[in-house]
Amino acid sequence: MARNNRSGDELVKERPAWIIPLLVLSGVLIFSGIFLYYYFGPTPGEILGRDPRASAADQNIEIIVGNKRFMVPEHYTRYPNQRAGGRQDVLDMHALLPGLTPWSPEQQEAFNDNSARSNVVYFSLRQTATPLNSVRRFKTIYSKYLSAKEPEAGPDGLRLFAFDGDSGYAGQDLLVGKDGEERMTLILCDRRGPLVESPNCTRSLLLGPSLELGYRYKRSHLEDWRAIDEAVLSLVLGFESIEAMDDLQGPILD
Repeated sequence: MARNNRSGDELVKERPAWIIPLLVLSGVLIFSGIFLYYYFGPTPGEILGRDPRASAADQNIEIIVGNKRFMVPEHYTRYPNQRAGGRQDVLDMHALLPGLTPWSPEQQEAFNDNSARSNVVYFSLRQTATPLNSVRRFKTIYSKYLSAKEPEAGPDGLRLFAFDGDSGYAGQDLLVGKDGEERMTLILCDRRGPLVESPNCTRSLLLGPSLELGYRYKRSHLEDWRAIDEAVLSLVLGFESIEAMDDLQGPILD
C-alpha cells in the first residue's frame, strides 16, 4: 500500500518495491510472446485457411463452382477454406503424374518438389464472368503478340509460336494443337532462362458458360501433353455430380 509522508511543503509518495520488477517481468513476457508468435505462430492466411495445406482424408466434399456441382475427394484439394464445401468461386487441387495420384503423407516429398522434373500437376476449377474459348483467345489476344505468323514444329503434333520480346508474353512460347475432342488446345510454356530454372506449361478451357478448368505442369513433361490433358479432364469430369442444377449444366464449350 502506498504511503504519504508530509515533510515541510513536500508530499512524498512511497510505492511498493515490487512494482518495478513486476513491470519489467510483464514487458519481458509480452515481448517474448510477440517474438514466439511472429516466428512460430500461425499466419493470418493459415488461420483463415487461405494457405496451402494438404489433407490425407478421402471423403467427398460437395462443391458448386460456376454452374456445376462436384463431389471432390478431400485429398485432392489444396486449401482448407475451400473444404467447407458449398458454393465456391474457385477450387484448387493437385496430383502427381503419371496417374494423377492424390496427396498422402508418403508422397509429401514428391508434392514439395519444384524442380524442372517435378511430377506435380496443379489444376483448378474457377468461375469466370468473361468466358473466352480457345479460338477466340487465340484470335483476339495471342495472335497480336506473335513474333512470326508461321510456327515451328512442336512435340506430338503441336505448333510452336514465339512471342514478341517486348510484349507481355515475353519469355513464353505458345503451343497450339487439337485435343482428343478436336478442340483447339492452347498451351503457354515458360522458356528456361537465368531467372526461370523450372519452367511451367499451362492450359485453360471452358467446361460451361461460366466455368473454366486450368492446369499447369513442368515443361519437361510437354512431350506427354496429350496424355496429361486427357487424364486431367477425365478426372475432373469424374468429380462432376450427375444431379442437375436448374438445367444450367451444359456441354463442354471449348
